[in-house]
Amino acid sequence: MIVDYHENEHLNTLLLVLEDHSNWFHALVQCIFYPEESELLTSIKKPTSFAQWFVHASREDGMPPEIIEKLSALHSDLFKMADTLVLLSKETGVKPKRKSFNKFLMIYEEFLLYIRRLERDILLDGIGYDAFTGLRSKKLIFSDIERELHRLARQGKSFCVAMIKIDDFDLIQKHSDKNESQGYIKLISSLIKLSIRSFDDAYYMEGDEFVLCLKQADISGGIAALERLRSQLEAQSVNIRNGDSSEKALSMSCCIAEPVAADDAHELVKNLRSDLSSSQGEKTDAVLEYHELSPLQRYIQEGK
Repeated sequence: MIVDYHENEHLNTLLLVLEDHSNWFHALVQCIFYPEESELLTSIKKPTSFAQWFVHASREDGMPPEIIEKLSALHSDLFKMADTLVLLSKETGVKPKRKSFNKFLMIYEEFLLYIRRLERDILLDGIGYDAFTGLRSKKLIFSDIERELHRLARQGKSFCVAMIKIDDFDLIQKHSDKNESQGYIKLISSLIKLSIRSFDDAYYMEGDEFVLCLKQADISGGIAALERLRSQLEAQSVNIRNGDSSEKALSMSCCIAEPVAADDAHELVKNLRSDLSSSQGEKTDAVLEYHELSPLQRYIQEGK
């Protein structure tokens, strides 16, 4: 956690980042939706306050690199998307399509959210990220999912929640020392960070269990993301010992759901865990699709 005498400096810098980007956003929106007023283009100046914060934070011993990397990726995506929209407006003189603008708006909202998370999680209570994996802390998973459920109810923006478990982790722990088994957890964590988008969230729960919150994704998009993650793991060609001197590939199984607004975050995670745990005795290396229709209306789709 950052020492006390640095906190005011960090907070003041973050407030400046919020103010600068809010002003930039308003100027940008005017330019995009009123392309005929060419003088608006001259009023758009990308704020530099985040770059200044980034340099300072990168040198700060108490600032977790996961926070810096996440914010940097979001900020980069934000500016790239803004450049695309401005260029389209400048060259064609027409407004962007709703889908493109909504994507830009979502990235902007997530950037602001992560700035506010940084204020709360790191500067105030220090529980934002899991120190072992670099993924988001399990202490915040339910409040984060509830936020997405509220956004789904207000704006109709779909999202998916997925649970991931390392296959045969009890076997891994039995035939590996602690450092080796923890190495597998860190490997999966690193692949998850590489696989998700800048505005998605990933959590390390405990043991062999991970949860992903995939925003702006329906069930088919969520399954595609999990398949990409599994392909990355297969490309690593990591083997584990069976205990009889033979080896097999390290694999993982996943269960995914596309929530509805009336869902309860705790029940959602509980049901994903239950379905995934019960299925692992029958098959591994699978993607299970959980449909919140009734306790009996669930089906399993094995990943190809």
